[in-house]
Amino acid sequence: MNKTTAHRLRGLLAVGAIAATAVTLVGCSDAGTDTPSGGSSTSSSGDASLDSALEKVSKPLDAYPVPTEKISGVADLAGKTVYYVPITLQSPQFAIVSKQLTEALDTAGIDVQVCDGKGNPSDIGSCIGQATQADAAAIVTDAVPYGLAANALDAAQAAGIPVVISNQIPDDSHPASKTLGYVPAGGSDQEIAIAQWITKDSGGQANILLNQTSDGPSPAVYVKAGTDELKSICPDCTVTINEVSSSNFAQVTPSVSAALLNDPDIGYVVNDFAQFLQPTQGGVQSAGAMNTVKGVTGSVGLGGLQALAANNYLYAAAGQANSFQGWVEADLALRLMTGATVPEYTIPVRLFTRDNIDSVTLTDEAEASGEWFGPTTFRDEFATLWGV
Repeated sequence: MNKTTAHRLRGLLAVGAIAATAVTLVGCSDAGTDTPSGGSSTSSSGDASLDSALEKVSKPLDAYPVPTEKISGVADLAGKTVYYVPITLQSPQFAIVSKQLTEALDTAGIDVQVCDGKGNPSDIGSCIGQATQADAAAIVTDAVPYGLAANALDAAQAAGIPVVISNQIPDDSHPASKTLGYVPAGGSDQEIAIAQWITKDSGGQANILLNQTSDGPSPAVYVKAGTDELKSICPDCTVTINEVSSSNFAQVTPSVSAALLNDPDIGYVVNDFAQFLQPTQGGVQSAGAMNTVKGVTGSVGLGGLQALAANNYLYAAAGQANSFQGWVEADLALRLMTGATVPEYTIPVRLFTRDNIDSVTLTDEAEASGEWFGPTTFRDEFATLWGV
C-alpha cells in the first residue's frame, strides 16, 4: 500500500475531514424558516407509526438481545490469549469495548492483548501479524474493513486462528465461515432513527446538511439507510452531503461554514460519527448559524451526551451499546474457538434528545455499565451461556 493510500485511511473512526463538494439527494428545501433546524421543535408529521418508532428507539430496552444457545468447552480455553485490534484507541468507543471484552473473557480465564491499530494500515497489519505469530486463540478487530488488512487476516485464518470483524458491514468477498465471523454495527439503525427524528421535529419539511465519512465501505451504507428512510417518510426533505475523509480534519470547520453560507435555509446539521462534532459546531458558529440550525450526531458517547444536556448546539444524538458489544464480541470469539453455532447478533441503538437526556446518568460508570440501553444483567446471562 502506498503512502497516499495509507494516509487517507488513517484514523477511520477517529478523525476526519470534509470534501468540498456537496450533492443534493432528496426532495426540495424548506426555505424561509426562522426557527432552528428548519422547523419548530413541537411540529409533528402526524404519523402514528413514526411516533411509535421514535418512542421505542428513545427508551432503554427491557432486556438485551442475548443469544440463547449455550456453548460447551469454554472451560478448556482457560489460559489462552485473544488479541483485540481496534482501528484506533483514540476513539473513546473502543476503550469501552476493549475493557468490556477483557472483562467478559476474563470470566472464562482467557487473557486479552490489546494492540492499537493507530488508524494506520501498517500498524493494523502488524498487530494482526503479531497475534498470528503468538498463536492467539482468536483475533477480534474493531472498525477495520477486511480489505484494509486482507493479507494479514487471511494468514491468521490459514494458521487456524479465528477472526472476528466487528463494527463493519460483512465483506461479500470474505463471507462468514468457521474461522471468520462478523459483529454488526448499529450504524444503519442510528441513521434511520436520526431521519425519523428530523422528520417528526421538522413536520416533514427539513433541509439537512449531512457530514458523511468516506473512509471504508460501511459509513456510506449507514448513511444510505438514513437517506432511504427520508425518501420514504419525508419526501419534502432535502439532504446535502459533505463527504468526510480521514486525511484533512482541519477542513471540517471551513467546509461546514461554506455549505451553510451557500444555503442559509439549511436547518439541520448531522454528523454520522460524533468525532466530527466539535469542528462541525465550529463551522456552524463561523457561519453565524447557531440560532438557525439544530445539531444532530450519530455514534454518540459520554462527551456528546454531556453536550446535548448543555442545550447549546445538539438537539438529538443516536448511539449504540458499546459495553454490550464487547460481550457480543467475546461470545462470537468463543463460538468460533469452540465450533459452536453462531447466532445473528443485534447491537442495540438508542436515540437521545433534549426531551429524554435528563433521565440519563451522564458518568463514565453509567456508560460502561450499559444502563443507557438496557438492564445490566446481560453479563450474567452471557456467563450462564458459557458455563463459567
